Amino acid sequence: MDQREAWDRFYARREKNGSPHPFDWFFGYKEISTLLGSVLRGLPPGRARVLDVGCGTSSLGLELYQRSSVQLHVSCLDFSSAAIQCLTRMLQDSPPPCHPLSKLECHLGDATELSRLFTLGSFHLLLDKGTCDSVLRGCPQRARRLVSECLRVLRPEGCLIQISDEDPDARVPFLETAGGANINIGEIARVNGISYYAYTLCPKASDPVLT
Repeated sequence: MDQREAWDRFYARREKNGSPHPFDWFFGYKEISTLLGSVLRGLPPGRARVLDVGCGTSSLGLELYQRSSVQLHVSCLDFSSAAIQCLTRMLQDSPPPCHPLSKLECHLGDATELSRLFTLGSFHLLLDKGTCDSVLRGCPQRARRLVSECLRVLRPEGCLIQISDEDPDARVPFLETAGGANINIGEIARVNGISYYAYTLCPKASDPVLT
């Protein structure tokens, strides 16, 4: 389900049903807040740049921006204009961030073309909660490009975290062919009998950022 028109209709219907509110695939920010906090605390001092890829109207990027004591520049990206409009309204109605210098920006764009939208090697952390799953079911080639593009805009010391319910036996071989990165796996939640995993991809030390 990676068709732009389908997602526009999905989010437009939700907004018509009342004031905008988060809609999360799998689960929300709370379930992975400990993992994200650990990653952010391990980054070099200074403002950390975070990209939420295929954000939809998830609470993930918005609550990370609101709750993190680390100074953040969060970018939320989706190719659905209806989702971005809804998320922008949610941001306007949200309380100020925990860190007074943090900021959040919403971007309309295709996650398989990140290097056209952002400077290469510019993000400390990329978040993908269900986006690759959606693209992978529709077109594996586009899903490989998505991973490759995420790694291109990632800083050498940064990491890409994919949240998925796909079993490691299936996801790891795909990730190994999609881009050169070190892969760590951890089960982070179990909801209604379904296991969810965090696949953390870090650029290999010998791999320079592509230009």
